[in-house]
Amino acid sequence: MVVLQSCWSPCIWNDNVKIGSKCIAFYTGSFSIVLITFVIFAMTGGDSTQLYNPLFEADVRFSMQIVGSFMLLYLILLIASSILLVIGINKMNRGMMIPWLILFSIAILFQLIFGLWLLGGYYIYLESVLYTLVIWAWMSYNVYCWIVVFSQYQIIEEMQSPNIELLWP
Repeated sequence: MVVLQSCWSPCIWNDNVKIGSKCIAFYTGSFSIVLITFVIFAMTGGDSTQLYNPLFEADVRFSMQIVGSFMLLYLILLIASSILLVIGINKMNRGMMIPWLILFSIAILFQLIFGLWLLGGYYIYLESVLYTLVIWAWMSYNVYCWIVVFSQYQIIEEMQSPNIELLWP
């Protein structure tokens, strides 16, 4: 059973999930490029002293290089999976949609855990509550985007399911 039939969010308005999923793939690639730029900036000694920054407590000489490299690899894989998502939608191949669904769910899980870490680690600062709420608002938008793409996955699955009719008992 398909969860959604249309894609109506604050940033993407489409009457079907196919075009909405393509827009979400573009959104994913776009924010991945922005985050890649930010991670490279932080790894090369840029400012990473904001409390809401995932690289906040990383050491520029050691841990930021390791975590930053991992983040860069993940974001490049997310861009590649966004390209696969568009190709999979165009070719009606739901197997090409699975990498994006998995990688994007990891990003959603990271946002949830990072918000909990922010609240638990810095509960004495009232601004950490605001940062957590902003991160979780973005996470809830990403959950909606994941549901839209999963709905497209379900539509393709229903279209490809054979209708087997038993003629002889």
